Amino acid sequence: MNTTTRRLLGGLATAAVLLLGQSGVALAESPSPIVSAAPSGPTGNEMFSVQPSLISVTAKPGTTTNTRLTLRAAAALDVTIKSQGLAQAPDGNFNAVPDAQDTSPYSARTMITTSAQSLSMKPGDKVDVTVSIAVPADVGEGTRYAIVTLTGLPAGASPSSNVGFGVELGVSTIVQIAGTTQTRTGAITDITPGQALPGQAIPITVAFSNTGNSHYGAVPDELVTTATLQDSTGALLASASANGNQLSVIPSFTRDITLPMTPSKAMVDGASYHVEVGVGLKDGLVFDRKAIDFTWSGGQVLSATGAPIQPAPASGSASNANLIIAALLGAAAVALLFLVPSRLRRRPGSADGAVADK
Repeated sequence: MNTTTRRLLGGLATAAVLLLGQSGVALAESPSPIVSAAPSGPTGNEMFSVQPSLISVTAKPGTTTNTRLTLRAAAALDVTIKSQGLAQAPDGNFNAVPDAQDTSPYSARTMITTSAQSLSMKPGDKVDVTVSIAVPADVGEGTRYAIVTLTGLPAGASPSSNVGFGVELGVSTIVQIAGTTQTRTGAITDITPGQALPGQAIPITVAFSNTGNSHYGAVPDELVTTATLQDSTGALLASASANGNQLSVIPSFTRDITLPMTPSKAMVDGASYHVEVGVGLKDGLVFDRKAIDFTWSGGQVLSATGAPIQPAPASGSASNANLIIAALLGAAAVALLFLVPSRLRRRPGSADGAVADK
């Protein structure tokens, strides 16, 4: 398993304790109980565990790869094992989805079978389960994703029982298709400025869609998002940046990246402002750049519209905006400066109302 994959999805088989009689979902990142109140009693780690927490393989089309999961129980449990789709919510959380909701073209769910779909375990038991990954000959390019869920219920209980505790684990599965191109593309689908009280940061939420066929999240595929806020004269009021494996995103899904912008001076009611945003990789690859103009009134945004992005200045001297962004991104990401180039005396009133392309 490479470092990129481990940082993206490693350690994901954290237990979610479930109250029987209520539904639960095995989340693939920071799982938490899907219940109205936190239950008391044994925790999932004490009750049930699985190793490894991540399956990551590189396989050729038309081949089958086998790996092993080791289950341990500290209670009497009836365990069910399923291959499910791996989905990602806009807030970045990963979760398991059933067949009907597994609509990603990059799903590995149907490739995965296990040597046991159900089993009974006694306290102290250790059981090995073989996971087989059969890659179709016509699978296509890129990487495929799924999650193996393991649900343990007290022996003799059922999901409709009214009392007791269960635990649900998720082992994320990543299948890189050997000898195929791992395409790296993406698009900004929305820019939304949020409300802010006087003197507080303005949250700028950037919706970024992974339109490639492999995930982002760690070096060398570490996402970088930058933004600048300017007034109607083109003066820089604020800049912000976010990068790192906290921005991981799998193909065909869109996640929201929120950048807090703290203006250097108070926003004026009725005044026009301009936000420029860029998303790319830390190695300098730029996915997309977009901009909006908006009117500020009473702590909220009015009349936000798409706006064109101005080209970078022709002169060799760096603007204040570019200098600040360079400091935010660090020397390794200086190539991304053109994601959000400064604008010279441009007035938002000249916007053509269309979101600019790259």
